[in-house]
Amino acid sequence: MHKFYTASFDASIYLQQPTSNAGLDPILEVGKLYYGANKEIQRTLIKFNVTTVSASITSGEITGSWRGYLNLKSANSTGLPLEYTIYANAVSESWDMGQFMRFEATASSPNLVSASIQQGVSWRFRNGVNRWQENTIGGSAVFVSGTTGSANAEGGIWYTASQASQSFSYQPDDIRMDITGLLNRWISGSFVNNGLILRHGLVNEADSLDYGSLKFYSKETGTIYEPKLEIVWDDSLFSTGSLRPVTGSAEEGYKVTLTNLKTQYPKDTKVKIRVKGRDTYPLKSFGTTFAYDQSKYLPTTTYYQLEDYITGETLIPFGDYTKISCDSTSNYFILDLTTLPIRRYYKIKLKIVDSGISTIIDDKFTFEII
Repeated sequence: MHKFYTASFDASIYLQQPTSNAGLDPILEVGKLYYGANKEIQRTLIKFNVTTVSASITSGEITGSWRGYLNLKSANSTGLPLEYTIYANAVSESWDMGQFMRFEATASSPNLVSASIQQGVSWRFRNGVNRWQENTIGGSAVFVSGTTGSANAEGGIWYTASQASQSFSYQPDDIRMDITGLLNRWISGSFVNNGLILRHGLVNEADSLDYGSLKFYSKETGTIYEPKLEIVWDDSLFSTGSLRPVTGSAEEGYKVTLTNLKTQYPKDTKVKIRVKGRDTYPLKSFGTTFAYDQSKYLPTTTYYQLEDYITGETLIPFGDYTKISCDSTSNYFILDLTTLPIRRYYKIKLKIVDSGISTIIDDKFTFEII
C-alpha cells in the first residue's frame, strides 16, 4: 500500500537574501553556487502533519514494517554536478512559512527586498522576528546539545540524530528520500515536529566548488507535483479458500481482468479492486456453471502499478508494497485515492512474475478521480 500526504508548509531560504521570505514561491531550491566572488547557499524547509500518520498507525490502517519517503519533483534544476548528496534533518526550532515570494518587494522598501525584514522564515530569522539561534559568543553560535547549523547560527538549526540523505550519480534529480528515522522521532515525541531542512553538507557548503541549484515544485505550485510524504507498507493477505490456481502462462494460458473497476471515483476514497484470472480456453465439463465466469487465483508474485494516464508518469510502482491479495472470491488490491489530484485520468497495470518470467498486463484499465 502507498498512502500520500501533502506538505502543510514549505519555504526556501537564501544566504544572499538573509531577511527575505519566499513562503509563497512556487519553487523550492537547494544549492550552492557562486556569482563571481559571492557565494549563494539555498536550503529548503518542509513540514508535514505527522499527527495524521500517527493516527493511521494507531488505528491499524498502517501496519507492519512501514517506511516513509519524501517525494519532490524536479523543476528545471541548473548547473548540477554529476555526483552529489542531499541531506535532510529535523528542524529543532519552530518557523513560520510566511506570505512572500522571493524578490517580492515590501511597502517599506519597494526597490530593495534584502534591506527589509519580511514576516516569515528567512536565512536569518525563523519567523521574521526571532533569529534562528539567540545564543552566541563572539559571533559564533552556541548550539543546544544534539543540534547544529551554520557557524553563525543562520540558515536554520537542526538535530544531528536520524539524519536522512540521498546520493545522486548520473541520475535524474527528483528526490525520493527515505525519512523513516525522522518520522519515528516525530511520532514518538522525541523530536517536536518542526519539519525538516534539505541542504548540502556543511563541508560541501564551505568548499570552493559550485553545486548548482536544485529546483523543486512547492506546495504553492499550480501543477500536480507538490511535495508529498509517501508511507508504504505491505497490506497483502492471501487466502485462496476453494479457488483453484491459474494454469499455464499469463501470455497464453489465462486472461486477467479487473471485474469491478469503475470509470470514475470520488476524491479522497479508498477502493477495493477485484482481479480475476480465468482460463483463456476453458475445458468443457458436465457442470452447469459458465466456465468463463469461474475465477482462479493468480500467483502470489502479482503486483499492480498506478500511472498518470496523460503523462505516463508512474505514481505507484510495482514492488513489495503493491502485492495483490486474495480471498475466497478472487484476487484484489486496495487503492487509496486520498490526495491524488482530481479531474485526472489514471491507468492501472499488472505484473505477474511466474517461474522467473515477468508479464505486464496493460489493457487500458483506466479511471478518473472526480
